Amino acid sequence: MEQKRQICSDEEIPDIVRGHEVWIEYDRHNISHGADVECKLCFGHNMKSERAVEIEKVRPTVCDARGKEYDAYVGLGGDHLLVRFTPEREGYHTLGVGYNSGILNLPHPGLEGPKYYQQYTKTIVPVGRPREDYDIVIGHELEIVPLDYRQYHVGDDILLKVLYAGHALAGATVYAIYVGNEDDPIEVQTDHHGRAAVELKNDGKWMFKVMHRDSEKSADLYDEKVMTATFTVMEMW
Repeated sequence: MEQKRQICSDEEIPDIVRGHEVWIEYDRHNISHGADVECKLCFGHNMKSERAVEIEKVRPTVCDARGKEYDAYVGLGGDHLLVRFTPEREGYHTLGVGYNSGILNLPHPGLEGPKYYQQYTKTIVPVGRPREDYDIVIGHELEIVPLDYRQYHVGDDILLKVLYAGHALAGATVYAIYVGNEDDPIEVQTDHHGRAAVELKNDGKWMFKVMHRDSEKSADLYDEKVMTATFTVMEMW
């Protein structure tokens, strides 16, 4: 007798499959070297945080403008995780986090076959009074790099470059989200250099997001790798 195929409802689909992502937020005021920097690792959709992800699946990376790496502590913080590090000098510091959700095989139309879900996020934390422009690649498989990072103001353009496996990713859609446009993000396509420019029309926090799927990374264990990368800018005025 033919076995009846189980179909799961939308409520049974994991959040990471439904389009949720991780991102980083922090209070950027008065950050000085030698003092702890505490950031929130949020999980939700388009800057609407819902819950904390599993600590054991999180891998943080912190480095300063000279490439020096720092240890980072990850702990629970209510409906989010906390990532803490202690900078030793003034300047820009990059905090990146990889979130490995692993392989999911869902019996749902359009989701058939095992898929590997991996997410990345990063932000840049100014410590003291940074004096240099700052572009740094921390080596995530999918990564958004701000070119000539600086203190941004409303009306400025931010120029971003999307990298996949260390190379420019052309034709990717970059979503730009701020508080107020969560349901209708700005969409910009990367050019053949992997670059996209976004005008920062509003103050406050911004998140930039890109997604990429690769069926060639199967490793015989899954039929597709599904990746999301986010980059956040915490404040402008």
